[in-house]
Amino acid sequence: MVCGGLLLGGCSADSFNITNPNQPTLDDLLSNPSRGKLSAAATGLFLGARGDMPDFIWRVGSMGREGINLANNNPPDLTEPYFGPLSPSGFGGSHWLRPYQQIRSINVYMTALGRTKDLSANEVAASRGLAKTLKALAFLYIIETRASLGAPVDVDVPVGAPPAPFVHEDSVYGYALGLLQSARDDLTAAADASFPFPIPPGLAAFNSPATFAQFAWALSAKAEVLRATAGCGLPCFSNALTALVNSFLVEDPAQFASGAYFDFSNSSGDTPNSLSEPLNGATFFAVPTILDDAQVKDDGVTIDDRATAKIALSAISPPPSVVGVPILGTLKFAGYMAGSLAALVANPNAPIPIIKNEELILLRAEANIGTGALDAAIADLNLVRQSSGGLPPTTLTTSSQAADFIAELLYNRRYSLLWEQGTRWIDARRYGRLGSIPVGVPDGQVPTRMPIPDIECSARSLPSGCSPLGT
Repeated sequence: MVCGGLLLGGCSADSFNITNPNQPTLDDLLSNPSRGKLSAAATGLFLGARGDMPDFIWRVGSMGREGINLANNNPPDLTEPYFGPLSPSGFGGSHWLRPYQQIRSINVYMTALGRTKDLSANEVAASRGLAKTLKALAFLYIIETRASLGAPVDVDVPVGAPPAPFVHEDSVYGYALGLLQSARDDLTAAADASFPFPIPPGLAAFNSPATFAQFAWALSAKAEVLRATAGCGLPCFSNALTALVNSFLVEDPAQFASGAYFDFSNSSGDTPNSLSEPLNGATFFAVPTILDDAQVKDDGVTIDDRATAKIALSAISPPPSVVGVPILGTLKFAGYMAGSLAALVANPNAPIPIIKNEELILLRAEANIGTGALDAAIADLNLVRQSSGGLPPTTLTTSSQAADFIAELLYNRRYSLLWEQGTRWIDARRYGRLGSIPVGVPDGQVPTRMPIPDIECSARSLPSGCSPLGT
């Protein structure tokens, strides 16, 4: 069972309450799952899905040297991703508790769905399909950071039972993919029913069971590609191509930003996007190598449009710094700001992408590389680099080395998905290229994975920094 996100026995029922204080309590939801209570619980699941995202982006982005947190009020948040080692009780132990809380909340919600008499069978199917999709998403965030350490998936065990066992990385992806398949089956069974709860604006394009299934297919495509590079290989790349055909992928550059997003706002009772701060904000800064590494256009001088659109000069003088860290706070991320580059302001309402069309095209490029469809891969890479980056076509040909294809792929994923999901570090790890990320500080290191939190190890009577699978 999951208690507060940890696989512990003997937890109280209060530990399983949906985390949104405006939602019904566990006992109330399960004993009287009315339409209104289920709608409130569904809203809580959307809130739970987005809860960790700003923190996830800057932590994983720091490990990939996309950005740096120069706030001096919490030194470990600066030092650990740059100098290491990652502490299982600090920086390295994050992004475990919250996703498992979300998974437990989803399990409670689905139990309540099975007991309600207020919804039609089709509405229950639609609700269950959406919940399973969000559950799969939570598992993907967990395994992206723990990789070969694996994670527990069979967490629906009785109170007082032994902790659920860890399974290998491939099995976590397989479990998530099974959830997504089951979700699509439910969404299909829902026919033309409407969701019996409001859909957040960031998911407005997927506000029916049929369109939400396209979102589930998109997540399946991503999970298949990630699983492919975790050892599955060709079969998973092939599965990804099938999933992409059924997703919301379109080849129109004007639709590159379309997709599924997490919403934030400064409205009363809501949560602002904490990654968005003004140009004189003192916390998050872009690492200058983003501009240094950007490819140039045909003129040989002007750099990738993605870099110039997403990076702005900081308004702080002198630029902030931390003793022992030769990275100055001279650049800010513009992606979560509002206004033109000449007049950027903080935007607490800025959404964060879950998955967007531009990424789907790059996932298709990766799957085409993996299946040997190199002409198709080159076409996809050119579509993104030329349309989004303003760059000339790639110099790749079908006779180019495999390593060159991967380098081109990862370059475009880095700049198209900058500061959105920790892409650079995740990609470098899964392709064995962590050594390509510059350390950036004296005697520093690029982490290989985030450790299992100490409290999880303790629940299993294992030492700090445990590796339950022995990896």
